[in-house]
Amino acid sequence: MKKQFTYIAVAFLFSGMLSAQKIDINAMPKPGPTPAINIAKPKTFQLKNGMTVMVVENNKLPRVNVSLSMDRQPYFEGDVTGVSEIMADQLGNGTTTLSKDAFNKKVDFLGANLNFSTGGASSNSLSKYFLKF
Repeated sequence: MKKQFTYIAVAFLFSGMLSAQKIDINAMPKPGPTPAINIAKPKTFQLKNGMTVMVVENNKLPRVNVSLSMDRQPYFEGDVTGVSEIMADQLGNGTTTLSKDAFNKKVDFLGANLNFSTGGASSNSLSKYFLKF
């Protein structure tokens, strides 16, 4: 029995070495078929304050992604260049009723991401936790 196992193991290793020698590691692999990407047409509406909202629904994953883009002209910061970027960084540092650490723990617990910049903000989370922000 032990001899048969040894022969099988040697045959398996030998066949593996033979098939490995047929592969040219310098050749580029052939690409697979190009996947079809279908982005649905967004549902667009305007809020009372003039803000335009665009919604694209895709139920393949239980996630919600939100993006806020500020459509404004560039501005001159003068002698205080960088203040707007510092302000954007501070937006993710808690609130008046929630410390930075508590805020970050809550965001992490919800499996969410929050990002702020001078051009807007973005967020994503699991859909079941989205309204808990």
